[in-house]
Amino acid sequence: MASKVNRRRFLKGAGMGIAAGAAAKVAASAMASESPSDAPAIPLPNAQTKRAAGGTAPTVCCTPASRLIFACSGAADVGKIADLAARKLSEEGAGKMFCLAGVGGRVKGIMETTKAAQAILAIDGCPLHCARNTLLQAGFTKFEHLCLSDMGMEKGKTPATEQAVAKVAKRGKAMLPK
Repeated sequence: MASKVNRRRFLKGAGMGIAAGAAAKVAASAMASESPSDAPAIPLPNAQTKRAAGGTAPTVCCTPASRLIFACSGAADVGKIADLAARKLSEEGAGKMFCLAGVGGRVKGIMETTKAAQAILAIDGCPLHCARNTLLQAGFTKFEHLCLSDMGMEKGKTPATEQAVAKVAKRGKAMLPK
């Protein structure tokens, strides 16, 4: 019985300590802020925003006309190549790498953005086609599919070199509409 009482006191005290700490942070940030209270609120960045050129304000990163790239990011070497190729394509501006796990989890914002996409590219590392199957099971049927095994890259036998990533990125770029 004594351990339950002590545990309850500890949890109650810990909760009060957390609440007090949070209140202190809010008060400190309010005191540190010297901007007028009628100033426009700055939106907090989230998964759908990025910093605008010049660092002014966040802007939406994915428009309905965007080209989305989903990659298998599996544990094998070919999964790593697929992931790195998708990142390379995104960095080069060929499309926007997007969250395959969000599609699998049916995350509302990710699903809506994917539905509105102009084009979709799924890049799979091996013949299990996890990226393709995730999109299909979520109801997406209009997309391009690139599988590294179709390019002669074998699971467990293909090191993730710059050359391999460049080869996949080049093929993926050719599959996306201009």
